[in-house]
Amino acid sequence: MKVSKEWLETFISVDADTATLAETITRGGIEVDDIIDYTEGIKNLVVGYVESVKQHPEADKLNLCQVNTGEETVQIVCGAPNVKADSYVIVSKVGGRLPGGIKIKKAKLRGEESYGMICSLQEIGISEEYVPEEYKEGIFIFNEKQTPGTNALEALYLDDQVLEFDLTPNRKDALSMIGTAYEVRALFGGEVVEPELNMTETEDISGISVKNEDSEAVPFYALRKVNNVKIAPSPVWMQHRLLKAGIRPINNVVDISNYVLLEFGQPLHIFDYDAIGSKEIVTRRAKENEKMTTLDGKERTLLESDIVVTNGKEPVALAGVMGGDFSEVTHNTKNVVIESAVFEPVSVRKTSGRLNLRSEASSRFEKGVSHEFVIKALDRTAYLLETLAGGTVEKGIVSDGELDLTPTEIDTSVSFINNRLGLDLNADKISEILDKLGIDVKVDGDNIYAIIPSRRDDLKIPEDITEEVARIYGYDNLPSTLPVYSEITPGRLTDNQVKTRIIKNQLSSLGLSGAINYALTESSRATEFTNATVGLQLKMPMSEIHSTLRTSLIPHLVDNVTYNMNRQRKSVSLYEVGKVFETNGQDKLPTEITKLAAVISGPQYSVEWLGESLLSDFYTLKGILDSIFTRFSLKPHITYEATNEYKELHPGRTAHVLLKGKVIGLIGELHPKYADDHDLNQTTVFEVNLDELYRETEGTIRYEQLPKYPQITRDIALEVNSEVTVQDITDLIYKQNVNHLINVEPFDVYEGEHIEAGKKSVALHITYLNKEETLTDEVVETLHTPVVEALLSEGFKIRE
Repeated sequence: MKVSKEWLETFISVDADTATLAETITRGGIEVDDIIDYTEGIKNLVVGYVESVKQHPEADKLNLCQVNTGEETVQIVCGAPNVKADSYVIVSKVGGRLPGGIKIKKAKLRGEESYGMICSLQEIGISEEYVPEEYKEGIFIFNEKQTPGTNALEALYLDDQVLEFDLTPNRKDALSMIGTAYEVRALFGGEVVEPELNMTETEDISGISVKNEDSEAVPFYALRKVNNVKIAPSPVWMQHRLLKAGIRPINNVVDISNYVLLEFGQPLHIFDYDAIGSKEIVTRRAKENEKMTTLDGKERTLLESDIVVTNGKEPVALAGVMGGDFSEVTHNTKNVVIESAVFEPVSVRKTSGRLNLRSEASSRFEKGVSHEFVIKALDRTAYLLETLAGGTVEKGIVSDGELDLTPTEIDTSVSFINNRLGLDLNADKISEILDKLGIDVKVDGDNIYAIIPSRRDDLKIPEDITEEVARIYGYDNLPSTLPVYSEITPGRLTDNQVKTRIIKNQLSSLGLSGAINYALTESSRATEFTNATVGLQLKMPMSEIHSTLRTSLIPHLVDNVTYNMNRQRKSVSLYEVGKVFETNGQDKLPTEITKLAAVISGPQYSVEWLGESLLSDFYTLKGILDSIFTRFSLKPHITYEATNEYKELHPGRTAHVLLKGKVIGLIGELHPKYADDHDLNQTTVFEVNLDELYRETEGTIRYEQLPKYPQITRDIALEVNSEVTVQDITDLIYKQNVNHLINVEPFDVYEGEHIEAGKKSVALHITYLNKEETLTDEVVETLHTPVVEALLSEGFKIRE
């Protein structure tokens, strides 16, 4: 909302400069984002009277104008196509300045001297989008007689500053000049003067009627008829108050409806009565797939949730949003009908959002209009049409529905307010503050009964009254106190936060970069890399690709890799710590789980000058994951178990991660088809449940003396069936409980030539160590023999 100080002072006297006004309003709870000063950078700008115009002898598109600037008549060369004799214009005299640092000097153009500049609105700082159509390509010409030499900014009502409010949704009352005036009254005192409403009514009755078919959609609808209006430009004061508010002037009739909207915050619509084609106005819900063409010339397909204003047969307006094209006011309009109504806010909001038709009217209707101004705005419009458009107002208001003008009452108390604010205000002081806001008050001892006008229907509970008292009394005047505690403890991270930081530092030190992604994804990808069959859908998603809560972190990380690879990154290593959501049914809250996921793709450990690199694979990422388990002393409790459960992962190169036998995650290479669909080569991912990991305590760290005696290694190569895993073999060896066996490590797996089909060769290092004495070959042989026998008994063949 843009509030002109000049316009505001027609409602209430403001005894403060603009900076003080803005600061006080901001401290009162309405933030002033900006102050637009239309006088900034302007000097020596006066009203000039063009006495004569003749063509420049050396230039077809230039004119020599004799202009009376009050003190003298000077020649000014002007190239505007609309300059004409006997007109009043804006003149920047020699020595003057214009916005942007432009200095006006005596000049010679094609041999002719020019003493100043005749200005357009754009040249004095008005944004082109707000300039009236007739002046967009030329200079501004006053449509009323002026006095040459007077201050042009004053004549244009631009000797002014405009406050730009950043309003919160609950402060719809400040979306009007009169609402702002009441706010200023509360902060500075004074009395609000409402605009003139007293029009002259004729006895003519056209017989027009109103009918609301759906009282919930349209609780109240009223109209007045005005005849014999004359379409013309609005007076300068109205045009320039509108453009200061960010609305482009069009003609007197349209401008009046916009002007009154800004005065009262009540949107209005003016129909060309003769174009409606009926004496009956009917409001109703739209029919499914009903069509209408709006003022912007676009055909709209309507839904049953939309509200329309009709002539009894077809829509003439989309209620609260935009009028229809065939009933709009044109230069041929003679008789008009003024609409002032109350429409159901939710319907207006849905319609304007769906059709992307945001307007000054819809932004107010969707917040709910103040009932007390519905009729006042209607009468004010009729009055202005009479005085500014020469119309005659038919007697009476035609309406249907109930306009609820009953004020609401909020019961609170002096003690309730003081207790929450830490003050010691008496009932008289509280009553004075609320009275400044236009809220009537009844006091009964400690009890306070606040009578709330409809323009402040954002006030609903006692706490709202407390807030109003606080902001008008002054937040700076509230006492400052420190909280009293029996014990003050320093803040610290929780154990889980500490562990999360350790994990992030560990992964960062290994070359992975952290990623942060949306917790929302598209429904078709919500179950990737999980065993879930469905994700939890949002009821009102912002888009299709953000419609479902994610159940895995991996899909977005894969997208991140694709994004980076497409921008010439040769290798990408990313991780993310975040929440995933397991659904418990569409109407129930999901279970939130903290997970860690990582992805690596492309060559790792590249040495460019040698032309060597190591392609990342399953074991690269497994080593990274194992380093985290080692950091938390959990590595002895971790096992990996091959799985083919996930269609997005490579069969044979995927495993579940188990902690003490319980699955806490997965690790594997992307399936070639899935990788190809995302324009990736060999890519490996893992995801583990951090909540499960954090439940495990690290325990006590045990230290052992470094062994003084050498360890002995025996290598063994086995020929086994292809489906036998290395884990199966190592588990079998450890089950023998052989003394001094400390490690079993695979160092080769081979399938191919010289190996029978369906078989593979697995080679292992088996390490023995006695911490008390040196192992001899004879002792090692007695230890190793049971291991060999166990392998043979399992049907494995030892390769020589």
